[in-house]
Amino acid sequence: MPQVPSLQRGAASHRYICTKILLTEGEETPFTAHCRNYENKYQILQTEIQKLKDQMQKLHKDLTKHHSLINTDSTKEILERSVHIDEQISAQYSAMQTLRSKEACEDTFQKITTIQEIYEAQLHDLLQLKQENAYLMTIARQIGLYILSIAKVKERLDPRFQEPKEPEADRTVTTLKIYEDKKVTNERKYR
Repeated sequence: MPQVPSLQRGAASHRYICTKILLTEGEETPFTAHCRNYENKYQILQTEIQKLKDQMQKLHKDLTKHHSLINTDSTKEILERSVHIDEQISAQYSAMQTLRSKEACEDTFQKITTIQEIYEAQLHDLLQLKQENAYLMTIARQIGLYILSIAKVKERLDPRFQEPKEPEADRTVTTLKIYEDKKVTNERKYR
């Protein structure tokens, strides 16, 4: 994961501090309600992405260090959840842009500037989450393809990993019956 430059951390920190200041002023406005709602949604999205990153890291570790064959459904599930999170982030980002452009404050210029800075920082946070999620989706796709190729090679090299086909299963049962019949016949001959 790319490191977040200090400027980006500063924007998120500034957003967080400004939001806390507005929320502690005690004045309930549509913007403070928006800030509370945003902080809750942002924390949920951030937590979900962290969970996905942890799962992907575990899969990667199992694949590279433990050389375990990973179920392809695991990466598919992570990818599907990432796509869903990406849609949520995009919807939130779009709503945020609309709110920012419609924000009409009758307060001082400083308050308007602070609100606009918070919106900018919030948009930046969402873009950063979107970027991390896109990176996660790329890794999930790559690992998924890698796992599929390993599974196919393993199937070719070791027939135990191949799924049995119905006609072969029938032949196996027939062969076992013939073997058992011959065994019973031979046992009767030697009695």
